[in-house]
Amino acid sequence: MLHASRLTSRKITRRLQLIRPLIYRRQQPLPDFRFLELPGPEKTPYVQPEVDDSDWTVIPANSYWAGRLTNFVLRTQFALPEGWTTDAPVMLYLPLGEPGDFSHPEALMYIDGEPYAACDRHHQEVRLSERWLDGATHTLALHGWTGLHAAPYPRLPHARLFMQQCALVQVDQPTRDFVARARVALGVAELLDEDDPALGRLLNALDAAFMCLDLREPFGDHFYASVPYAAQTLEEGIRAAGAPLDVDVIGAGHAHIDVAWLWPLAQTRQKAARTFSTVLRLMEDFPEYHFTQSQPQLYRYVEEDQPALFEQIRERVAEGRWEVIGGSWVEPDCNASGAEALVRQFLLGRRYFRERFGDVETPVFWLPDTFGYPWALPQLIARAGIRYFITHKISWNQFNRLPYQTFWWQGLDGTRVLTHFITTPEFPPSVDLPYSTTYNSQMRPVELIGTWRNYLQKEQNSQLLTVYGYGDGGGGPTREMLEDARALAEHPGAPRLRLGTVRDFMRHVEASSAALPVWNGELYLEYHRGTYTSQARTKRNNRKAEIALHNAEFLAAWAALTAGYRYPHDVLNRAWELVCLNQFHDILPGSSIGEVYVDSQRDYEAIFALAEQVRSEALAALARRLPAGADVLVINPTPFGGRRLAFVPEASGVSFTLETSGQPLVSQAVDGGVLVDVPHVDAYGAITLSQAAEAAASPEDAVTAWQQGDLIVLENAVLRVEIDSNGDVVRVFDREAEREVLAPGQRGNILQAFEDRPLNFDAWDIDIFFEDKQWEAEPAYHIAVIETGPLRAAVEVRRRLDQSDIHQRIYLYRNSRRIDFDTWVDWRERHVLLKAAFPVDILSPTATYDIQWGNIERPTHRNTSWDWARFEVCAHKWADLSEGDYGVSLLNDCKYGYDVHDNVLRLTLLKSATEPDPNADLGEHRFTYSLLPHRGDWRNGTVAEGYDLNNPLAGIRVTGSGNGAQPLDLSALVSVDRPNAIIETVKLAEDGNGVIVRLYENERTRGPVRLSTSFTLAEVWECNLLEENEQALAIEDGGTALILNLTPYAIRTLRLVPR
Repeated sequence: MLHASRLTSRKITRRLQLIRPLIYRRQQPLPDFRFLELPGPEKTPYVQPEVDDSDWTVIPANSYWAGRLTNFVLRTQFALPEGWTTDAPVMLYLPLGEPGDFSHPEALMYIDGEPYAACDRHHQEVRLSERWLDGATHTLALHGWTGLHAAPYPRLPHARLFMQQCALVQVDQPTRDFVARARVALGVAELLDEDDPALGRLLNALDAAFMCLDLREPFGDHFYASVPYAAQTLEEGIRAAGAPLDVDVIGAGHAHIDVAWLWPLAQTRQKAARTFSTVLRLMEDFPEYHFTQSQPQLYRYVEEDQPALFEQIRERVAEGRWEVIGGSWVEPDCNASGAEALVRQFLLGRRYFRERFGDVETPVFWLPDTFGYPWALPQLIARAGIRYFITHKISWNQFNRLPYQTFWWQGLDGTRVLTHFITTPEFPPSVDLPYSTTYNSQMRPVELIGTWRNYLQKEQNSQLLTVYGYGDGGGGPTREMLEDARALAEHPGAPRLRLGTVRDFMRHVEASSAALPVWNGELYLEYHRGTYTSQARTKRNNRKAEIALHNAEFLAAWAALTAGYRYPHDVLNRAWELVCLNQFHDILPGSSIGEVYVDSQRDYEAIFALAEQVRSEALAALARRLPAGADVLVINPTPFGGRRLAFVPEASGVSFTLETSGQPLVSQAVDGGVLVDVPHVDAYGAITLSQAAEAAASPEDAVTAWQQGDLIVLENAVLRVEIDSNGDVVRVFDREAEREVLAPGQRGNILQAFEDRPLNFDAWDIDIFFEDKQWEAEPAYHIAVIETGPLRAAVEVRRRLDQSDIHQRIYLYRNSRRIDFDTWVDWRERHVLLKAAFPVDILSPTATYDIQWGNIERPTHRNTSWDWARFEVCAHKWADLSEGDYGVSLLNDCKYGYDVHDNVLRLTLLKSATEPDPNADLGEHRFTYSLLPHRGDWRNGTVAEGYDLNNPLAGIRVTGSGNGAQPLDLSALVSVDRPNAIIETVKLAEDGNGVIVRLYENERTRGPVRLSTSFTLAEVWECNLLEENEQALAIEDGGTALILNLTPYAIRTLRLVPR
């Protein structure tokens, strides 16, 4: 009552503001900076002492100097003033501007040409080491970037930074310590309940301490003389206020650095060096400070750009104060990244850390900011040798809060990984996200106490983790945060705080983890659903790049085994590093600025060039083993064999036979080449074709297309497809099953548009109300039959949707159930979402979706909040809706967003956000999606068709040598005898010893599977994802087979060593 009526809390707040400037007991203004704008962040900065800056722009103190997105060098000089001693800290104080976004402006500081530390708006003080305090004049150069000016969308795009007086300052350490202690005590007191005795006692202590301060003006020696007595009074009062809470919190310093987002990769290279140098300098002043940092890509940047800085990091890692963590090359998007790409994140990331730092990496998959976590992750985490998983992002759920934050996460195959959600509350709290937490704590009492209050399992665990430091754009912990951490170590009314590592925390949790609950299922984020679709060109590049490298590795391994080819490990690893880099969780999801996607496109062009280089070299080596009559080599780089269509480019008017038997093959001239009906090709095998003088006769069961009144009909032996004059699919009839595929009275392939204006995060989000306003593409203005068989029939449909053109070629193939919609779009819309819809005559409460290393069932109803929150979900090659004996799949070759509600299958095609990229997705797009009616469920052909659509048979022109050598065995290099076992990857081992084959069970079935090879085996080893041998396996059939006992959705990695 007394303190409320006497306004004690408000009084102390004002007193703290009053004495805060007195921390600097002496100040010496720096000479005015000279300023040079640089063309980009990669420009070599002018930082050496001998640089002539006489014609640079002079920036007077207290003036405006630079706009947004400006790369710069600032130069001046400093010297320790006469009469200053070095018994108190001497610092450079550099208030370059306050733009209000992230830690910008930011700069790496060079003293006499040597990189020393960084400054930014949160780190305006840099303590100088004694070697710079020798009285001599030293050159100070700042190489930096002004930032965004109120990111992500500048409120004042033409505003300029205001530079205050920069100075050399000497700190009065007792005053500084007193301010920190008082600041923390007041922060704790303001959070305590009125009936908590510690509240009054803390306010008593603060009031008494400030009564001891001599605040007569002008402030001078009398003030500083009063500080020790005030500090002693405060300290005694705090000790008397009571005990800390019987709760322990470990504080891990951290700097989340988005590899690209509102800045390009070139800027991130500089951000990494700036942040890391800040950490190293603060470690010199705070020996208890531990720092945790993920992402080997960032370390690679620093290693390449600042080798001396990198060596200092290595020293701190060896000391145990710098914790390398994460497991993956970058913190990737886990929704759209492919199956093997997720493996390569671990393989590349963990290998880099081991090679540079030894076996010291904390075994935590560290993904605080990624937008959802697929069900296959626990198995991948464990098989990569990682024991724990940490995130905070699920706290951003819109509708549902998970019931616990420390638990065992059970994966698709039953693997369990110990998981923790960071519980430090976001402050101030978000209006739209009621449960949101943060990995960017500022070590304030409200965050420390909130870490405990926000925890849902207090009866099970009383030690928690807080992660502190400025992030997203880097920066990391500040001097003030570390001072507050010292004050919070044993503070009444707050949890006990100890600065440490994530490893410390997870080991404690693990010690008592047996009774923790289990979450069995995906960790779906009820937010950022638009990231499955935004920046569609990047998502197409991602899918195509993954496939290109898959094919290149398979061919290179085959050629290395059989044709003396030297496997190009370095080339392939470089390509995979670029793929993994571009799967960062703000690049691949489509949530970055346009400049990032210019860089990404350049990277993908490099990836495709590297993959094509390897592919061409491997094919040339294999061709030398082919007979003279071989004109075309048809490669099947997928795990499914059988009858397939192969496309042979640049072969118009040419017919083919099987090279081995002379059997004529049915073919059809199409745009750019010839389609050839291949009667059989093995999985991971090939066949050879020879040119023929005459084509085979057209088969009786050829596919056909014709006009029938107002309808166009496509028909083969199993399906009849009818398209009306509007270009709509009005009927799909299954001739074998004798049933209609589309729901009664409904049309298929309806191109639906929706107003797409989410509440927040334009590129990231699709909100639950997106269906409020819906319209369809216009009726076709052009429709025509363009192919009539015998292998493929096609109808071309052209239509408009508002300002956009949409051209589709609808294909039906001989004896195939797959209907392809090959689509070209010139997209000119903004804030419009485009979906393709198929209402089908199927009743099922669940749909099945292809995900990495398996599949998942999700509800088609919206009974509960957990169901309706999943109104848009992620899948890879297909989604399926099936009854007991019949179903329909919707396949794609580069899309990831689906929704299946009741009986309607929908694929999200395009999203046209304007922030942060105002031109996102405008322009041309090319993609294919397919409707696949089938008997049974998805197990009856859907998986194979998904692989075929994404990676069709490739016919390559070759010239067989016929040199008398043993002909190349074109049967399956590796194969399995069960359809539920899928060989995903074939590559040479990283150490060159044998072939790595990675396969998985895909139908929730267990039992023996025979794996056969076309080469004789000397050894077979079961490996983890890092290709470390774990167990020798028995070899059968004279050295060409082995038996594996597969369990549901198990991923198995094998090392096959040839004899």
